[in-house]
Amino acid sequence: MKKQGFYLLMLFSATILLLISACSKDNTEPSQEPTKDAPTFETKTVTPPDAMMESSDPGAQMAVSYISLANSFSGFAGMMTPPGGAPYKSTLEGEPWVYTWEFNEGQDVYFITLTILETTTHFEWNMLINGTLSGLVLTDFLYMDASQTLDGSSGEYTLYDPEEVGYVMKASWSTDAAGVYMLSFEIPEDVIIELVTNPNGSGEIATYEWNGNVKELTFEAIWDATGHGEWWEYFEGALSDHGTW
Repeated sequence: MKKQGFYLLMLFSATILLLISACSKDNTEPSQEPTKDAPTFETKTVTPPDAMMESSDPGAQMAVSYISLANSFSGFAGMMTPPGGAPYKSTLEGEPWVYTWEFNEGQDVYFITLTILETTTHFEWNMLINGTLSGLVLTDFLYMDASQTLDGSSGEYTLYDPEEVGYVMKASWSTDAAGVYMLSFEIPEDVIIELVTNPNGSGEIATYEWNGNVKELTFEAIWDATGHGEWWEYFEGALSDHGTW
């Protein structure tokens, strides 16, 4: 996906975020109350050390920018929570949890259905849109899906765009027993970011871009707990620049 397309996706998704967060025009009362609360989809963002964020070094600034981009999925994933008052339909045992609400304003008239399932190992979320949004007529359009282990130690999230084939943003992450957080973030045909951070604030990041069907390393950086580090930039697989901060 081209960068321009991703920026359009961000605009489309920001619009969805505002509309989903808005008060629903559906005044239907919940059909029944759950006996077990639905799980909350939990994500993590990475905050680089202060010295790294405040550095004027171009490599440090680039690393911080890529971390910010990788963090962006968390804002979209936060939409996996229904607005207050959304009608609730489910079995008395609690699972599956199904929330459906309507948005109706001007030319935009659509229903959003959020379904949450619990398996023996995971919680799973998916969000469907039916109706007309920004001139697009959508039928069971899968906007987002996600999964998370029952203990919250790892998960996956995928975002889709009705004007694209396949997914347009994907993230997977895990935290090991030592507290090391690992995130893989992808915009297909554009960029892949691999991020690792440690409990003391140190970490490393590597970014890749596609050259045809080949994934090429374009940038990598490492930093310590104080926020000082080293970076390498590559062009067509060869080292093109290097520095420390």
